[in-house]
Amino acid sequence: MTSLEARIQVLEDKDSIRELTAKYCYAVVRQDSEALLNMFTEDGEFHMPPQFDFRGREQLAQLYRDKIEEVGPKPFIQNHVIQVDGDSATGNCAVEIRLIEEGKAFTACGHYNDIYRRVDGEWRFARRDFELYHWVPLAEGWAG
Repeated sequence: MTSLEARIQVLEDKDSIRELTAKYCYAVVRQDSEALLNMFTEDGEFHMPPQFDFRGREQLAQLYRDKIEEVGPKPFIQNHVIQVDGDSATGNCAVEIRLIEEGKAFTACGHYNDIYRRVDGEWRFARRDFELYHWVPLAEGWAG
């Protein structure tokens, strides 16, 4: 059995990671590209196959400064599962997204598979893989 101090540290780490994903959502809504970039490690990555594959600060800046403005996403995160191992962690969480694309309301849903790393005492995304379930016009829905 691990010590009480170690168990408390894991709980605090998981809470910090959940807050990181929540702050991510709020920064996406505000289109705060600097805050979003600072949530990633210097070598951070974001992937959404097959169309998006961003690696490193420069490419992430392209995603969060340019692409985000095109759709104005409003993400909602839930259902975290996090495994902590020292200064690294893995996890996944479900996401629902409301957005506007070409003047139409869309709904999207999926989950993130994340790799986190503690850098200078702060948890950051080292990698986010977005697995998409659907991305459809809201008026049509996802049943068809």
